[in-house]
Amino acid sequence: MNINDNDKAIIEQALKAAAANTTDYQEIYQYESVLEKMGKKSKAQTDGFRYDYDDSSNV
Repeated sequence: MNINDNDKAIIEQALKAAAANTTDYQEIYQYESVLEKMGKKSKAQTDGFRYDYDDSSNV
């Protein structure tokens, strides 16, 4: 399979989005593992923490 730079960028973006939109740590680990193999570490992997902020002002 031939993957060009544009394909690689799309795959990396999709993996980062998927990792950012799940709370399943096993799933995140799998996405992060593939990103690491591709040579890109995501923000979630580098700081070790995930934050979920509720921006609603109706408290």
